[in-house]
Amino acid sequence: MRRLERLSFSAFQVMVAELLDVDVACLIPDAYFITDLGMDSLRVADLLLRLEDLGVEVSPELAWQIQTVGDAYRVYQEQAAR
Repeated sequence: MRRLERLSFSAFQVMVAELLDVDVACLIPDAYFITDLGMDSLRVADLLLRLEDLGVEVSPELAWQIQTVGDAYRVYQEQAAR
């Protein structure tokens, strides 16, 4: 597996903001994608696919654990550290 480029949290926020078309200021670690940001399941799936495009392996079990912006960044960072 190739090593992932390590994005800072702010760079990760910008990537997610562009993908989901939301204000980057809304993407705080504790923000829930569905309840706080109003994302539907299809937009969350877009995020998961983008993570996979970056080389992050997102199993179905892991996908259910990604509920907040912080969760998504944590999963990204854990896999980038491998």
